[in-house]
Amino acid sequence: MMKKMVITGASQGIGQAIAQKFLDQHYEVHNISRHVPQYTHAHLHHWQADMLQYKQLKSVMEQIGRFDILINNAGYMNTLTASSYTWDELYNIMNVNLIHTMQLSIDVAENVFKTQQSGRIISIASIAGQIGHPDIWYGISKAGLINGMRSLARSHAQYHIQTFSIAPGPVETQMMQKIPIERQKRLKEATLNQQFCQAQEIADMAFWLADAAPTCLSGEVFDLNNGVNYR
Repeated sequence: MMKKMVITGASQGIGQAIAQKFLDQHYEVHNISRHVPQYTHAHLHHWQADMLQYKQLKSVMEQIGRFDILINNAGYMNTLTASSYTWDELYNIMNVNLIHTMQLSIDVAENVFKTQQSGRIISIASIAGQIGHPDIWYGISKAGLINGMRSLARSHAQYHIQTFSIAPGPVETQMMQKIPIERQKRLKEATLNQQFCQAQEIADMAFWLADAAPTCLSGEVFDLNNGVNYR
């Protein structure tokens, strides 16, 4: 029987690369996002929902039913300093990047994966969650996501549920265009070979974690930052 995965925010960028990787490997893919993907496939199903509206997410998940893999990809970054955030901007980024993403993960772990005694949850975090980041609330949201995945790993390992975080450095996507050119240059120069990570590389890592990672792994963070942040 064809395996089934759910991903948030797969209409473009890293999410699109991940969705296409799983489609190429004969998965049934369910994308949840505000925007309709600009690509099609016989096994791609799009569900329109806003990460800010948790009731929409919950309704979609109830319709999808049983599945094997959840990938939390939806998220965004501002170009705001700590003092320039409004309360609305703060609530929005924390809800999309962290609160609703974690609540979705908890609901899936409890109501889908726990029942079937299996499942893997992979969250696309960021190097921003491991270092001091100019967009302070983006960094905090990603740090919280990493911690949340570790917490779920501890609480749900007995149900054969595994969780992982991928923490990329800068990736060549549309989000990169939000970063000033001079800062892009400095970031690239800090890497080992002066290259940013590619979306396909994130997709390859996500697929390995979902499909081939050993059962002795859970809660781990996988850094894809080209040597910028050795730990």
